[in-house]
Amino acid sequence: MISIDKKQIERISQLVHDYSGIVIERVTTRLVEKKIADQMHHFGVVQVADYISILESYAHNALAMDDLISDLTVSESFFFRNPAQFEFMLENVLPAFFSTHNNNIPFRIWSAGCSRGEEAYSIAMVIKHFQQKFPEAQFCINAGDINSRNLQSAREGIYNSRSLRDKLEPFETSFGFKLGKKDENGGCIVANEIRKMVEFQKLNLKNSQSLKCLMGSDIIFCRNVLIYFDENLRNHLVEEFFKYLNPGGVVFLGESECFPATKNSFELVSFKNTYAYRQPNISKIKND
Repeated sequence: MISIDKKQIERISQLVHDYSGIVIERVTTRLVEKKIADQMHHFGVVQVADYISILESYAHNALAMDDLISDLTVSESFFFRNPAQFEFMLENVLPAFFSTHNNNIPFRIWSAGCSRGEEAYSIAMVIKHFQQKFPEAQFCINAGDINSRNLQSAREGIYNSRSLRDKLEPFETSFGFKLGKKDENGGCIVANEIRKMVEFQKLNLKNSQSLKCLMGSDIIFCRNVLIYFDENLRNHLVEEFFKYLNPGGVVFLGESECFPATKNSFELVSFKNTYAYRQPNISKIKND
């Protein structure tokens, strides 16, 4: 086993934070040394100092950093997590948008920090159901994550029973169609027509240039992500989400998360047992 001292762990943790905004202690407290050692072996590095030098070059080549983050971040989600948020989108946000906009204007949704894609495909199912009633409605669904392995899994659309749980079936019954083909072990392969509705791409929420892809969004899902960042990055993301949302657009956070107070004020709107943050007025951006 490679010996990694405390100062080396601290330096690697700082590099991960500089690159991604992730505070390692909030992601995992177990097997950090082993995961670093595994990455060193993968890249053929014997000395910890040499591995640190590779990580320090992430501005020119982020492959090693991306692989390390993929190892450190254990992603777990499931379909229709916090179901009231999807009901709010279907019953409130979508009808309000299409009552005031031309149907040829696409409604833009981002799943930011999409993990393995359960959230993004849940969104796609909601949209597919809405289009059954309003086929002329146009949509653009994008999903991003910093974890390259997550993105590969999301594109494949193959899930075990743990991802499905008991939240999916009520929506399938209500919508009148299935997520995809179920297997004998309770897993599922997402139907092609649903997979094709979502565009997956790498998204680093720490990178301001990367965030520009959110511009013009009507909904941003960023659930159970902010808890892994420090206060400065959380504050920055509030400002960026406010700037990139269309007027009236909303942000959904995780059940245990909330936005800090900033100079740009979202409206807190509630629905059943959930809530969302709404961007009320584009003029606030222009006055900055």
